[in-house]
Amino acid sequence: MLLDKTKARQLMDQAGLDALVLTYTENVMVFSDFMRVNSNLIKPRLYYLVFFADPAKETVFLVPHQDIDDAKRHTWIEDVRPTAEYVFPGRPDVIVDKVGAVAEIITEAGLANGTVGFEDASLPYGVYARLTAALPGATFAPASQLIARLRAIKSEEELDRIRKAMHATQAGAYAIRDNIRAGVTEAELAALAKEACLAAGGEYVDFIIVGAAANGAIVHGTPSDYALQDGDIVRFDLGAAYGSYAGDFARTYVVGEAPSERDARHYEAVRAAVEAGVAAVRPGVTAGEVYDAMLAAGRAIDPDLKREHAGHGMGLEVHEEPMIYQGSTFVLEPGMVVMIECGRYILGQGGYQLEDLVLVTEDGHELMTDVPRDLVISR
Repeated sequence: MLLDKTKARQLMDQAGLDALVLTYTENVMVFSDFMRVNSNLIKPRLYYLVFFADPAKETVFLVPHQDIDDAKRHTWIEDVRPTAEYVFPGRPDVIVDKVGAVAEIITEAGLANGTVGFEDASLPYGVYARLTAALPGATFAPASQLIARLRAIKSEEELDRIRKAMHATQAGAYAIRDNIRAGVTEAELAALAKEACLAAGGEYVDFIIVGAAANGAIVHGTPSDYALQDGDIVRFDLGAAYGSYAGDFARTYVVGEAPSERDARHYEAVRAAVEAGVAAVRPGVTAGEVYDAMLAAGRAIDPDLKREHAGHGMGLEVHEEPMIYQGSTFVLEPGMVVMIECGRYILGQGGYQLEDLVLVTEDGHELMTDVPRDLVISR
């Protein structure tokens, strides 16, 4: 099971919440174990999940009728009810007024005057307005940060999926690293990476960025037919997925054995920042403190190094809490994963990037990536 129900209820109790109403796709996935929330590709077709702080109160899952049978096969939730966008003649069991049904579920649980947590960062205003009108005696409390903290602490099942996603992703990284040479194109390297990711167990490849020379400065650039030349800096960033969980990984290498002094300096600043970030990860440290350690190390080599963020959590989404940015007070806890990241992108010149995934443990951290960081490839 993806959800730690005990932890969820502890956080709800601490926040004074009686119930959570969830519609955001990845939140619904974590709370339901149902990964194929495909109807949400049709934006108005929301799933609704009501989760209670009191374990005696049964969780309820409202699912578009097209997905009801599939959902029942995969979710741990027993009370799964079908919904529709419009009146469905001949199907009186199908719920059209989903918001009204949520209000009724909460009322039947004896919480019409209770405190209901909602996704303040994502819940459509129209849904919020109808829900508050349907439950005039309830108190509605923002809960997106609570949910983000809960999702940041990974269950063993989540960690297993992340490890498998990263195994496939690093297979792609090795495929690029082992084939960097003069004459090969960015697109050819990307194709080799995709093949390797899938062969190593990745279910699909979310993204592959390969940029050489000046192309490396295009942060989310598309691999082109540019053929690598001796001395080029090659930056790549890719992610394969397993069990709907994301992989993400970046490295930078030089073609040949002679990086320029300029390229070596920019790269060493990025490397110093990442290595300082990895070393800083441990329970009790804030994300802001990790950021500060990274930028101090990087700027000691390259004073012009600047970063909006220097890492992020990972899970069902590539970017989750903890986000590593200046001033963040988000406290790291055991079970969290942090992608320590630093990049330097100079238009017309090149890009320099490293990413390494770190698991926060009870007494420190575990490095979950192993592809060499040396700018010059050892053959």
